Amino acid sequence: MAEEVTSGKRIKISKAQQNMLVAVGTASVVLGICLVLSVYFLKYIRFNIAVIEAKDEAIEGYSGAIENIGVCKKPRGATYSNSELNSCSPNDVSVDDVVGSLRYGVMVDMARNQDLESVARGGLTVCLDASTGEKMSYDKLYEKYENATTDEDKVKYLEIFGMCSALRAIPDALPASNNPLALMASLDKIFRLSGWMPESLAPGSDIESGVEGLGAIGLNLSMQTNTTTAYKVLRNIEKSIRDVELVSASLEFSNGALNLNGSAMAFYTQKAGLVEGLVTVNGEGLVTKTVSEEEE
Repeated sequence: MAEEVTSGKRIKISKAQQNMLVAVGTASVVLGICLVLSVYFLKYIRFNIAVIEAKDEAIEGYSGAIENIGVCKKPRGATYSNSELNSCSPNDVSVDDVVGSLRYGVMVDMARNQDLESVARGGLTVCLDASTGEKMSYDKLYEKYENATTDEDKVKYLEIFGMCSALRAIPDALPASNNPLALMASLDKIFRLSGWMPESLAPGSDIESGVEGLGAIGLNLSMQTNTTTAYKVLRNIEKSIRDVELVSASLEFSNGALNLNGSAMAFYTQKAGLVEGLVTVNGEGLVTKTVSEEEE
């Protein structure tokens, strides 16, 4: 009888031990799965945080660019929302609403600059006030632009504003395109003012300007005249608002006449390209940046 009781206790102890081992094993498996899932979810969270941070950085960059240029009113928050961007129309945004932006700096500060105004073009008929026959003031030009009610009129008066205000001096001094014919016309005017005409004028080919963002048109000048006229021509070229840089020149005096052969270059602004950055976030949460092809 005692042996049966002892045997029953041993069986119960053995089963208890087996149950304990199963429970410990099961708990270990569950713990291992939990640890693996925890590592996975931590990496997943880290990855998503990196993606969100990259997106936020891009949004802040675009918003900052839009605000600095001044094509939309300032955002209500830190960045522009989708509704603000969808409702933004540059022609409906007053310059007074974007103080401190590039647009304000150009249309107010630069357009009112007296030094630029002194050399700005004023002889165009479109720049004259029909009632007085005098050149329209900055305030008059700006009033016409601000009071325009349609996009077509806005564009029209903005173009007139650029042609008739002090801003005209900027494209006159540094054109926004390669226009050899306009350069030849400017030189022809300088030569006429100097009382001298070359035998022929022809635009040269593009050459390296040596300055980033600027293109250059090559010029070859040959003069056979007296020293007074040659000096007057060179002085008028030097005083011209158009930037012309002398590259090389040779002088020869013969029988009281001056023979001058020189090469020069005139500058223009090359088109600015928009470089769009591509940000890649990999599974380790690391961020790598590459740059896509330049888009005009």
